[in-house]
Amino acid sequence: MEYRPSPQPSPQGRGSKKEENKQKQVQNMEYRPSPQPSPQGRGSKKEENKQKQENKDKSYSCPPLPLGEGLGVRAEIAKLAGSNREIPRVLLERARELRKEQTPAEKILWECLRNRRFLNTKFRRQHNIDRYIVDFYCHEKLLVIELDGSIHANQQTEDYIRKNWLQSNHFTVIRFNNEQIFNDIELVLHTIAQALIP
Repeated sequence: MEYRPSPQPSPQGRGSKKEENKQKQVQNMEYRPSPQPSPQGRGSKKEENKQKQENKDKSYSCPPLPLGEGLGVRAEIAKLAGSNREIPRVLLERARELRKEQTPAEKILWECLRNRRFLNTKFRRQHNIDRYIVDFYCHEKLLVIELDGSIHANQQTEDYIRKNWLQSNHFTVIRFNNEQIFNDIELVLHTIAQALIP
């Protein structure tokens, strides 16, 4: 049996001439945008995304550069210590090994600095900066923290050269010996705080 629609209009008034005319008018209407701009906060997705990006750009801020220095200094530092720096494979592997094999003094200080526990400042450990691997590093403040164990007594010349190179490239270097970490961690943290809050 085949379904055939009834030629008579339905009892609720569907199919009337008025309804048909309305449908034809709607189908024949063309979209014409309003000559007036839409209210603020409304518009196309493109406009919304553009506004979101502008707000994001306004909220992002780099740490202030030292007086008298331009973007060139920040770009140079990014090449040396930033996230997109090129690290030789040997240094990368060595830094990973050092992170796995922390000294007791490094473990104590890392517990204080990790996960923004100290003054809500991000620190990295065993971080590559050019040809060096520093014990702890805060990129926001360009602060390098070095811990000197017994091995450093034999390499004072290398440590001096390393410190001078880091300072000449706008890094602040603080050195502590292991005994300071074990015996007076509060003084160590106070010294680090003074370097972070000028």
